[in-house]
Amino acid sequence: MIIDANRLPCGFLSLSQDGVIQSVNDKLLEWIIAERNDTEGRHVNAILTESSKLFHQVYIFPMMKMQGKVEEIYLTLKAGDGTEVPVLLNGNCCVREGVMVNDWILVRIVNRHRLEHEYLHAKKAAQQINQSIFESASDAMILANQNTKIVAWNKGAEALFGYTEQEAVGQDMEILVPERLKETHRQAVERLRATGQTMAIGRMVELNGLRKDGTEFPAEISLNCWQTDGQYYWSAIIRDTTERKRTQELLLNSEKLSIAGQLAAGIAHEIRNPLTAIKGFHQLMQLEGNGKSYYFKILTDEMNRIELILNELLLLAKPQTTQVKQADVRALLEQVCTLMDSQLHLHNIQVEIKYERHVPNLIRCDENQMKQIFINFLKNAIEAMPNGGQVTILVDNNDEDCIRLRIIDQGVGIPEDKLTRIGEPFYTTKEKGTGLGFMVCRKIVEDHHGTLNISSRVNEGTTVEVILPIGEADTNGYSQ
Repeated sequence: MIIDANRLPCGFLSLSQDGVIQSVNDKLLEWIIAERNDTEGRHVNAILTESSKLFHQVYIFPMMKMQGKVEEIYLTLKAGDGTEVPVLLNGNCCVREGVMVNDWILVRIVNRHRLEHEYLHAKKAAQQINQSIFESASDAMILANQNTKIVAWNKGAEALFGYTEQEAVGQDMEILVPERLKETHRQAVERLRATGQTMAIGRMVELNGLRKDGTEFPAEISLNCWQTDGQYYWSAIIRDTTERKRTQELLLNSEKLSIAGQLAAGIAHEIRNPLTAIKGFHQLMQLEGNGKSYYFKILTDEMNRIELILNELLLLAKPQTTQVKQADVRALLEQVCTLMDSQLHLHNIQVEIKYERHVPNLIRCDENQMKQIFINFLKNAIEAMPNGGQVTILVDNNDEDCIRLRIIDQGVGIPEDKLTRIGEPFYTTKEKGTGLGFMVCRKIVEDHHGTLNISSRVNEGTTVEVILPIGEADTNGYSQ
């Protein structure tokens, strides 16, 4: 130590960050009638009375962590002969020999009036500060007893979970745990009751929470535990991480898309070179009459399909020049249905287009790209209904600035675990799909400042929702 604590006229304690006594001076040992060997190395709770233990847990310990000090705090120490020693505490956080420690300077109180005054002052301050922190915190803060019954519930918890304080207090913490995680939760509670510790205590853990309406959400949870009068208590600070995880997924998918674009460009160019040679020899052989005409048609169709796939690959690799102008959405849909008419009849599928009254006709778009996405979604609907059925296209107002188009099929649907991955690079639910179609469609819609959503239920069908800005009258018919 830098100073000789035994020269101080007051009591002195040096504690580790978790409250273990590192050193104690002779004056304090004299007050509490204790030996050094029986004091150093023990938790400070060993020399505190029950009321002071609780005060240390809920006020002094958090304040030392947040502010690095406390001043003029009333405590009572527990002496070896069973008596209590009232003291005033001034604490300071410092680094000694490279380790963070808390130094306590303790002054013994002999004036009863001052003792009571300081006690009431400290108690009131602690109540106000803790109440203010608990109530005003934006994060959910929950306190529970060792039976996992909720005893305190702040506004942040109410907003996050949907339960009011009256509904939550007295309930078991299990109401916040998804069914699939309840067994793990119970095991942690049993370990806490047996040992006072769980693996989650003292560190941030990621779990899923359960709201009142039955929905789950990802969360970060910081747990603390302390013991008062032989009873364990939990405190939990919970933060919803849904938006952060969504942002991380978007960044990850953006990175995947960038890599996919680079890979796609390389593949497309590598394939186009031999394809050009194949097409040249194919045309030459066709002119010379070398082979059956039926085979030439098959080769032509397959080469056209390869070119179509290459064009989709290149859409990922580089931005495309678009001509955005005012277009009649009804005319676009009718043209697409006419184009797909033969395939629809072949697969015994009917298409019904329904327009809500007073929906504007004009949207701002590149007509060819818009036809491309509608064709893609109709093709997907056809493939999802091998036994035929009906496709319904609903057109209505999402709001005063947008038109919403919903393409609804009666197909086999998409399982929930696969639905969340739709749109990832090279992920497809089709046996012969490339995983590029939906990505290209999403890119087109986003380039048009719109949004694209998909929902589905197995054996009931799939709904693709496209929301696009409403077009405005334009003298030259084009937008820059």
